[in-house]
Amino acid sequence: MGISIEERKGRLRRFRELLAREELDGFIVVSPENRRYLSGFTGSSGVLLVALEWAVLLTDFRYLEQAAAETAGTGIDLQKQAKKVWESVAKLLLACAGPLARWGFESDHLVVEDYRFLAGQVGTDRLVPKEGFPGRLRMVKSPAEIELIAKATAITDRAWERLLPEIKPGRREEELAALFEFFQREEGASAASFPTLVASGPRSAMPHGAAGSRVLCPGDLVVVDGGAVYAGYCSDFTRTVVVGEEPGAEQERIYSLVLEAQERALAGLKPGMTAAEADALAREVLEEAGYGPNFGHGLGHGLGLAVHEAPHLSAGQETVLEPGMVVTVEPGIYLPDWGGVRIEDVAVITEEGCRVLTSSPKPPSPVTS
Repeated sequence: MGISIEERKGRLRRFRELLAREELDGFIVVSPENRRYLSGFTGSSGVLLVALEWAVLLTDFRYLEQAAAETAGTGIDLQKQAKKVWESVAKLLLACAGPLARWGFESDHLVVEDYRFLAGQVGTDRLVPKEGFPGRLRMVKSPAEIELIAKATAITDRAWERLLPEIKPGRREEELAALFEFFQREEGASAASFPTLVASGPRSAMPHGAAGSRVLCPGDLVVVDGGAVYAGYCSDFTRTVVVGEEPGAEQERIYSLVLEAQERALAGLKPGMTAAEADALAREVLEEAGYGPNFGHGLGHGLGLAVHEAPHLSAGQETVLEPGMVVTVEPGIYLPDWGGVRIEDVAVITEEGCRVLTSSPKPPSPVTS
């Protein structure tokens, strides 16, 4: 199952409805994920202009054939850009839009240099900064999108099953990271959704500990965090294990607390609650145990064409969860000079609660290897 032409047309229709509500005559799309979401174009270079009555994708000669195939049937016109794409954007805005037209742009993605050039050509009064556009449309996934995320997640599950026996004393973190990405490729991934994180021993207290040259030692906690890309959609996954010997009492206790927090969150996630309320499900468990300050990030984040996207499950976030949102659930405890534990699954919000897409086991005790 992929993303059909009809679904892409529906995305453009909903986006135009959003533009009309915001009293915009059109929008300039520059981020690769939003460009792909609305047009189907997967190339690395291009600008998509979406007006209420027309749409044009500008790209260079390297991608013309690819773009023609990927946007066929969507109603989007394809044009070869000038040497500098923003010259072509300005020309289209001046030629095809009225003198009072208001065009939104992705203020969280358009670089200042390009904005200044465009504003100098068409005027600042015609350009309206919009943050999170059109990403808000991407928060609720279609059944086809959920199926693709589920396939990416299954790839990661299979790769983890193969990696687990390889986590042994004497292995380097960066070696294990490379193996995990290789296994995901063999299982059907087109890429890793982000560079695999492997942090061992005291380094496991680093929530985003990039894999380094450290050699694993018996008794180390090892946090492995990675994901796959399948048909453009991402997975995200974390497990924590102990290497080479039975876990110590403190490792058991910290791991059990994190597992309890995650299970509490997965049992309580449901539509209608805010992202902050979702975060609190796990945070309350860790705070009651005295580890609130050691859980310094949010409970999770949205997942889709980007590995981090809205909604963001964290304190202060008032986004209301809806059926079809796909989120990560990843509480952790991080103790400097000792180590850390994180457990992460992917879940989709349903009409009644949530459905976990990740199938890798979560034993009651950190797995030894």
